[in-house]
Amino acid sequence: MPRWWEVTVVGLTVISVLLVAFEWSLETKSELAVLRTALGWIDVTLCVGFLIDFFVRFARSEARREFFKRNWIELLGAIPLLGPLRAMRIVRLTRIVRIWRGAHTLRRRLGVSLPAEIGRLGIAVVVVWVLTASAMYAVESGVNEQIVGFDDALWWSIVTLATVGYGDIAPVTHLGRLIAILTMVLGVGVLGTLAATLATTLIELRDRSRRGLRSWNMKEHLLVLGWNTKSAAALEDFRLDPRYAEMPIAVVADLPESPFEDGSIRFVRGDATRKDVLVRASAAHASAAMVFAADPTDPRSDHHTALVILGLRRLSDSMKIGAELVDSDNHEQFKQVGCDAVIDFGHLGALLLVRGIQDVGVTEVVEDLLSNKDGSELFRVLVPDGFVGKTWRDLAIAMVDEDVAPIGLERGDARMLNPDRTIVLEASDFLFVVARDPL
Repeated sequence: MPRWWEVTVVGLTVISVLLVAFEWSLETKSELAVLRTALGWIDVTLCVGFLIDFFVRFARSEARREFFKRNWIELLGAIPLLGPLRAMRIVRLTRIVRIWRGAHTLRRRLGVSLPAEIGRLGIAVVVVWVLTASAMYAVESGVNEQIVGFDDALWWSIVTLATVGYGDIAPVTHLGRLIAILTMVLGVGVLGTLAATLATTLIELRDRSRRGLRSWNMKEHLLVLGWNTKSAAALEDFRLDPRYAEMPIAVVADLPESPFEDGSIRFVRGDATRKDVLVRASAAHASAAMVFAADPTDPRSDHHTALVILGLRRLSDSMKIGAELVDSDNHEQFKQVGCDAVIDFGHLGALLLVRGIQDVGVTEVVEDLLSNKDGSELFRVLVPDGFVGKTWRDLAIAMVDEDVAPIGLERGDARMLNPDRTIVLEASDFLFVVARDPL
């Protein structure tokens, strides 16, 4: 299931648990029957969502028998609390299990590894909370007018465990006060340990992310493999294109820590030729990759780049791969291992230098066309259906009227700049156009 749906289900489960707890506190108040009914129907709506989630995952599961064995309690937790079903107290407890299962699923999907101590401490907190509330209810019920129902005891217990001390409910018997002392001592110990463990885990998780030691579960993202002086500028320009402004990015590089401060770009530390490193960056699910030379001044870097391209292509046939070439003699090798766009910065720079002195201003025009900054850019688009079967001249006249300038045509492996005006366009042709915005 999509990550957003899993997050939504966990959130709705938390809401359902809170509603059940609130509805439970109203059971002794007969004058609020209308409110209880309204809460019941809200719970029914939430349960319908839980049932849809369960059966969709069941239908998509390849091993349905095993799926049902692992998740049957979620189905039980989706039973609405209406009519006689309200008497099924065990159903209410299964809602908590739903939160646990949902959080576990999110943890696995997000690639977050939490220590087992957090789970054990969480269970300990719930056990202490319920036990101390039960003890207080057994001792003070009928004696303490502040404790009318079990919900009052639960409220007192959580307030005392957290050492908040509102004072709205207080024990009146000696045994009740002894229970209160034990609850406060346990609260400092159990909740304090849980809070410290959570804080330590979050700090460690952030540190692991910064040092590139985490695994990331991503899809349709951009991979940046290798890091040199060109990488940061390339990513900045990539983000300027509105089509890719929100695309997730993962950087794989052999750096001691992430080159980004804000953490918006995922970082995986390691050699991009290794499969386990690529797996941590979800390379098999990436839609595009940019491979930078390990050392732009050393032609031997091309061998490393070729191995990276080969590893990517083995993981995905559809991924678009562009790579930086150092030695022009290796251009064909890059193509053979599956690189879609080979960028020879040295050769390209030499050509621009020549054109810059032969026709002053050409280099600035080329830079403007290639950059995603303000102004017109160069785009590759499929021939619009309305121009299939028409000539290049017909298309050029129509596009100029729309402030778009077509400059080239791609047909198969052939690319033609300023093609013959009589050439007839085909459905599989691509155009190279200059436009202010993506078409």
